[in-house]
Amino acid sequence: MRQHMGKELYYTVVVLPVDLEPHLPFDRFPRLRVEGEVDGVPIEGTFMPGGGYFYLMTPRKLLKKLGKEVGDEVTVDFGVADQDAVHMPPELAEALDDAPDLAEIWNSWTPGKRRGYVHRVTSAKAAATKAKRVAEILDLLAG
Repeated sequence: MRQHMGKELYYTVVVLPVDLEPHLPFDRFPRLRVEGEVDGVPIEGTFMPGGGYFYLMTPRKLLKKLGKEVGDEVTVDFGVADQDAVHMPPELAEALDDAPDLAEIWNSWTPGKRRGYVHRVTSAKAAATKAKRVAEILDLLAG
């Protein structure tokens, strides 16, 4: 694992070995979504281009869980994920089921845009915060 700098921010990444690049569909998906494990811990993410290599951002919680530090080696087992998949949280799925007109607008958005709003809901810890964020998304769709 190592740190990567992007726009004056440092974040922890796993770097894809260069010899694997030709075996992956980066020509069609320059930001390649993957699912797998880092040292046995499940992870979903995206290999992104940067600085002449591809990297997978990893959360600090993962480092802590693995007992690893920047510079330590890890084993990553992964497969190419469905590039259009959006894992809907139940709160948002139910709200869209109740509002088919808004669901139609939601489905017209790109998968990446939908994943961004899904993350906003799933990153909330409290149920009240999740409900508030779902309401915000519905308002955005209605507007």
